[in-house]
Amino acid sequence: MQNWTLEMWQPALIGLVVGFILAYLLLRFTKDSVKKQVKTETELQKVKSELAQQKQHLEKHFSDSAELLKTLAQDYQKLYQHLASSSVQLLPQLENKPLFQSNLIEQTEVENKESIVSEEKNEIVTEPTDATENEMVTEKLKAEK
Repeated sequence: MQNWTLEMWQPALIGLVVGFILAYLLLRFTKDSVKKQVKTETELQKVKSELAQQKQHLEKHFSDSAELLKTLAQDYQKLYQHLASSSVQLLPQLENKPLFQSNLIEQTEVENKESIVSEEKNEIVTEPTDATENEMVTEKLKAEK
């Protein structure tokens, strides 16, 4: 085995020091990126849980709103039935002309549907290419009315 001289120890020690410095820098930079990654993942999990909570709150809100509207509609039906039956009992002279008719709701629904259909027909916009097509469209609209 050879004796190591100062000229041999010097490059070895410089290489060792440079290696330690590079290792330190490498670990320091990768440690920060790992910290950032862990931080980002925890933030992502937090945001996901908040989103899930918000979704549950929205679902509960709309479910409760639907129940309240259902109850409101039932209460209005009860009020209408009460007024209809009371009008006959309290105003017997108007028995032939009831203030509340059971088919009134059905009639208004049919009228509303008919008016919607007629509005849709009136909203049909056509762009005829010549006068004959324009006349045909006008005749069709008149026939439907």
